[in-house]
Amino acid sequence: MKRNIILILSALCLLLTGCAASAGTAPAASASAAQAVGLSAVTTAAASESEPEADTSVVLSDSGSAVTGSGVTVSGSVITVTAAGTYRLTGTLSDGQIAVSAPGGKVTLILDGVDVTSRGSAAMYVSDAEKVTVFLAEGSENVLTSVGEYTDPEGKIDAAVYAKDDLIIKGTGSLSVSSDTGHGAVSKDDLKIQSGTLTVTAAAKGLSGKDSVEISGGTISVVSGKDAVHSENEDDPDKGNVRISGGEITLASDSDGVDAGGTFTMEDGSLTVAAADDGIHTDSALVISGGSLTVAESTEGLEGKTVEISGGTVDITASDDGINAVSGSSTGWGSGFAAESGVYVRVSGGTVTVNAGGDGVDSNGDLEISGGELYVSGPTNSGNGALDFNGSGSITGGVVVAAGAAGMAENFGSASTQGSVLYSFSSVQSGGTAVTLTDEGGAVLASFTPAKSFQSVVVSAPGMESGGTYVLTCGSVSESITLDGLTWSNGAGMTGGGFKPGGFGGGQGNFTPPDGFDGDRGDFTPPDGFDGDRGDFTPPEGFDGSQGSFTPPGGFGGQPGFGPPSGSFGREDGGDET
Repeated sequence: MKRNIILILSALCLLLTGCAASAGTAPAASASAAQAVGLSAVTTAAASESEPEADTSVVLSDSGSAVTGSGVTVSGSVITVTAAGTYRLTGTLSDGQIAVSAPGGKVTLILDGVDVTSRGSAAMYVSDAEKVTVFLAEGSENVLTSVGEYTDPEGKIDAAVYAKDDLIIKGTGSLSVSSDTGHGAVSKDDLKIQSGTLTVTAAAKGLSGKDSVEISGGTISVVSGKDAVHSENEDDPDKGNVRISGGEITLASDSDGVDAGGTFTMEDGSLTVAAADDGIHTDSALVISGGSLTVAESTEGLEGKTVEISGGTVDITASDDGINAVSGSSTGWGSGFAAESGVYVRVSGGTVTVNAGGDGVDSNGDLEISGGELYVSGPTNSGNGALDFNGSGSITGGVVVAAGAAGMAENFGSASTQGSVLYSFSSVQSGGTAVTLTDEGGAVLASFTPAKSFQSVVVSAPGMESGGTYVLTCGSVSESITLDGLTWSNGAGMTGGGFKPGGFGGGQGNFTPPDGFDGDRGDFTPPDGFDGDRGDFTPPEGFDGSQGSFTPPGGFGGQPGFGPPSGSFGREDGGDET
């Protein structure tokens, strides 16, 4: 209260000073008014993070915690907040717990130098409340630690911070949360982090909110054995969402960096992820409209049923697919290459850079580029492509330079309104070799330096149109290309999802298409042996007639016995192409 009175008096003094100045000269009045407005904005911002007044104070101690005020009970090393209100806590418990059981109450816990360790349970446990706000006092360092196996008879309490209700973390101090056998901080409703410095180390999940996880500010670091950030609600398909609208976040995980059963959205802030599995995974929509996202390490960088990028800066490094759009219902490579309904990757803004060991951008549905910039480096094996889509691929705006192996290279299709070039080189180009496309006047339309070796590149940029002539330069190669349509290829790879002669090259299981492929869209004229009725096939020489064993003809590499070329097919984890 005193602090608020002081702020009001200060503001009044400044306003009176401004009024006095206005009696002298108009310019001075304008300056003072501007200062008053500036102070008002700062005061409002400060007020939103100002420390609330405590109704009750608690000093934690192994020898007996002391309470000044009401609403708290002490039972040995467990202190329990039993009523709505604001409570300031300080002190240490070497084996104890801060508990909240205030049915229907809004509780604020001000942590001001708290260090609590709990052996076999949560250091902070919210069993009943409308919501609990953990406010980190200015300049304070706070620690909540859970050690050992959890001993809850119902087997539900399994985190250092465990809340059955909404949990909000904010303030200007710091909080360290750790669990050597379980999760870091868990809310069975919404988990919101608005400000403060939060460090989480957990053997299982780092941050988990059943209904949602929302991060709007603060400096957050998570190291976890399972998902670093997790949200999942099997009972409500509209929940299980993760939203990032601010903050500086660093995640390191032995599983997914972020795993959302619902949607993932990023609007602002900075997020850096190093994950053993997916960088960002969602079973629904993955939407990025702003901020800075770096997936420094992952198996698959971004994965969702739909992936939409309309702004921000996205930098992805993945050992498999960089961006993958796939329906959770996809199973097995035997489902073929049919387009999946409602599955797509859309880029309409922002700058996206992908370094992938598998497909650079892989959509089991459609791929649509209408703006922004997309740069792809990789793959180097011909079982994958820099761009891969089962439905339609179109570009109507934006810049794309996608470099990779030649075997599965794919260009945009007929739905495009902007020209594109798929160029396959006669030899592999070294990583670090720039690819540049210019118009006839020498103006650069697109340029990118892939990080690793490549033998094909797809280039598209605003200004490319049918009938135009462009120069593609890469190392010692300088090729003048005149578009006779909106899509151009020098005879290899795929256009719009169809097959082009040139087939599979490099790596294992290389394949040169036999006679019967027309080179347009993968149409096949059956060879001798098919009876033309129901596709029955009389095995040619090479099949032993027993188990269907096959001695590969020319064009297949590898050992006798037939199977999908290594690295070319095979779907796992929801239909991802390896």
